[in-house]
Amino acid sequence: MKVCFLTANHPPEAWGGTEQVVIALARELRARGVDIVVISGSDVPHAGVDVRQELHDGVVVHRLSKLPDEWDRQGFTRPRLLALVRALLQQERPDVLHVHSTASLGAGITEIARQLGLPVVMTFHDLWVTCARYFRVPVGGVSCPTGVDRTPCTTCIACDVGMPADWVTRALAERDRLLRAEVALAAACTAPSATAAQFVRECLPYDGVIEVVPHGLLRPVPSAHRTAAPGPAELLRVGTFGGLVPEKGIHELVDACVGLPVALHLSGQVYDAALVEHVQRREREGLRVVLRDRYTPADRHPARDLHLAVFPSKCQETYGLVVDEALAHGVPTVVSDAGALRERASTPGVVVTPIAQLALVLRELVASRARLAALRAAIPATLPTIATSAERHLEIYTRLQ
Repeated sequence: MKVCFLTANHPPEAWGGTEQVVIALARELRARGVDIVVISGSDVPHAGVDVRQELHDGVVVHRLSKLPDEWDRQGFTRPRLLALVRALLQQERPDVLHVHSTASLGAGITEIARQLGLPVVMTFHDLWVTCARYFRVPVGGVSCPTGVDRTPCTTCIACDVGMPADWVTRALAERDRLLRAEVALAAACTAPSATAAQFVRECLPYDGVIEVVPHGLLRPVPSAHRTAAPGPAELLRVGTFGGLVPEKGIHELVDACVGLPVALHLSGQVYDAALVEHVQRREREGLRVVLRDRYTPADRHPARDLHLAVFPSKCQETYGLVVDEALAHGVPTVVSDAGALRERASTPGVVVTPIAQLALVLRELVASRARLAALRAAIPATLPTIATSAERHLEIYTRLQ
């Protein structure tokens, strides 16, 4: 069987959660005899070459770059890119097209697949089909709407793109029309959490079946990499890892640790200069901070240096890969109640809290080594992995042939 993955971006250009899932899923499917090829968009502007062929982890990646008139401001249908996708699908002749994201390639992909007689599996890694900002974190003083109301979205997006409200309203309506048509042509849909599936059902809307297939742990963690319990007199190491952006609640985490007898570890790429200034100000107030730049799967995992991991995201998260990574390293975890993170309340070793209560929760945990030890002891020895996701997706591919 041959499966084509289509995604908005791909390593090594991007290493976000979707990209990491894509390469992990490809690895597991290839181990089961599936031939994988990738068609990927790019955030690097077109530089004279329509399609760049790359090889990543043994998988052929066809990367397409956009011309200046092929970004979202100019609309969501991009005929040149669609023609390139069609030609690549005809060249590669896969049995199934698995769409992970069309965000950078535009609408019309599933219609091409229908014309070619190619069944489509679509996975909702994020909430892009319901939110032009991906994670339903509004700006402009509005609150995210429920259902299909887009009135607050006009204000939110206008703040981002700097265009008049009437232009944004029309653009959102056209975006909705195109994405509903795109999803309607999928033969099967999956989502990594019940929360993600529910958002799509209610806010796109979509009345078809969405199978919940959790990502699970993307790569095995050797037992030797599990973090040792803190010694009785050892300074607790509290921290977070991933993208260090305001939307992930990093400012709130820094403030919550002020005055606590801890060392705060922040690991990942810093996108917000204001965060560095905020951290430096808190350091002058006595907070101990270890700031580590971006890391790759080949580097020492930052969870190995923590006694407690904290992910106070403000985003309506659709899964939470970092939670699995922390638990796999034997690290108890505190998360916000945003999106799918709320579902982690039933996960042993995890504490779910509203961000407003974060400082109180951390203060109580830091003051009780016994409670931390109990959380640590509750973490299962084995966790769900991407292998299960691969098996379930392979069943879907087989059913559609």
